[in-house]
Amino acid sequence: MTSQQPLDIDGQLYGPGFGELASPVHWPSLTEVERESRTAELRDWVDQLVARFAIDTRVIPPCWPRHNGMVETLSALRVHERASYADSAPATAAIDWVRALHDVESLLRDLAGKTQCTTQIHRPELPRATHPVKPTHTETN
Repeated sequence: MTSQQPLDIDGQLYGPGFGELASPVHWPSLTEVERESRTAELRDWVDQLVARFAIDTRVIPPCWPRHNGMVETLSALRVHERASYADSAPATAAIDWVRALHDVESLLRDLAGKTQCTTQIHRPELPRATHPVKPTHTETN
C-alpha cells in the first residue's frame, strides 16, 4: 500500500493520510496549540480505527482525548500501523500490527477501567500521591 492510495474497506474509503509515515509524537513536549492540532489528527484516525474494528466504548470511550495515557497509547499505535503498511515493511508487519492492536486494546481497557468513563460521563483520573505516605503507628508495630 502506498501513501497515495486510500484504504477501501467495504466501500468505505479511509483518508489519504492512512499510509503516511511520520515520526512518533512526544506528547509531553508539545505546546497547547500543537497538542490541539495533533489531537485533531489523531481523532480522525481513532474514529476510523473504532469503525474498522468495532471497538467498544469500554475500550476507547468518547472522552479518550482527555486521558493522556490513552492519547499517547493510541498515537503510538497509529505510528506502528503506518510503519507496518509502508512500502518498505516486511510481509509479516501486518500481523505484527494486529498483535499490537490486541495488546493495546488490553491496555486501553485497563486505562478506561480506572476512570469508569461512559458514553455519557467523563471522569478524570484520580491524582496519585507523589511522595511516599508515612506509615501510621499501627503499621510500624
